[in-house]
Amino acid sequence: MENTHFFAGANSAQGFCSHYRYLALDNFKRVYILKGGPGTGKSTIIKHLASQINRHLEKYHCTADPDSLDGLFIPSLQISILDGTAPHTIDPRLPGAVQQTVDLGSAWDYRALTASSQRILELTDEISSLYELAYRWLAVGSGLKELIQLQERRQNAAAYAEECFAEIQGYIPDIAQGVTRKAFASGLTGKGTVSFVPALSAKIKIGLLGNNRSFNSYILNATAHWLQKRKTPAVYLYCGLQPEYLEHIYIPGEFALLSSHSPHSALALDMAFGQETPGNSDLEQQAAYFIDKAVSTIAAAAKLHADLEGFYTPHVNFAKVQKLRTGITDEIAELAKEADNNYRP
Repeated sequence: MENTHFFAGANSAQGFCSHYRYLALDNFKRVYILKGGPGTGKSTIIKHLASQINRHLEKYHCTADPDSLDGLFIPSLQISILDGTAPHTIDPRLPGAVQQTVDLGSAWDYRALTASSQRILELTDEISSLYELAYRWLAVGSGLKELIQLQERRQNAAAYAEECFAEIQGYIPDIAQGVTRKAFASGLTGKGTVSFVPALSAKIKIGLLGNNRSFNSYILNATAHWLQKRKTPAVYLYCGLQPEYLEHIYIPGEFALLSSHSPHSALALDMAFGQETPGNSDLEQQAAYFIDKAVSTIAAAAKLHADLEGFYTPHVNFAKVQKLRTGITDEIAELAKEADNNYRP
């Protein structure tokens, strides 16, 4: 079964930006918030649950290591499981009624960890310092990206954008299902820029070409206003580097409006608007240089995080972790059975 992939957080020019709260909404059926230190099995639990659930899933990847999962959402059941620890700390608003905390810290040997507390502190501080440096590099890259928009992109695009939106408007569906959320379709990780845009599937896929923010923003914001006015749920996907900017709008399986340019070019577009813009200018190269420096720094932080996990993993009672995991699996299976029994085709 084909699944959808996103990031719920971003390593951005503004620091770490989190949309994890959209995985813990009060109107969900159930939200499992995993708490515990590094190496206690949070990502492993999420991956295991994903392998056991035979339904369409949204998988939310870790911004440091995209091979790890920090969240899982089951749209048909309105159930999510997420890592609720820093830097994307989530606490229950309706504890027990909707959100349920799963304490993996109860499975570790705190006495053994206490013996390594000094090195754990040092590693934690080193990781924080590296991320702070990475965010500074990203801020430089972001500033250069702003210059690119000012100097190398056509700014008087409003009339053309209005004309394009008039055509796009006819393809926007009116489907009142799901929930409105925010996330990221691309992210700056320790393994470089990772984009899930090419894999987004929809009945209609529309591309905005040329990386002209003035043009793209007009169409995206007009589309968002159209959907919100009609109370049509959608996933609003923001720029990982500059999270203040909306980059894509996605109604799962139905409609995708995608800013299609490097590093997240869309595939199999049904139609496209905008004009291709020459890339590889001096400013483009300079921005890429500083973003690459940030990525290298995030990779160094991810390596230290793996070292930090090495202090925790040997002192975790994974039999207890497995018991907690089994409890979640059984509860979800029961909720799925309930949903199927209540389903009326």
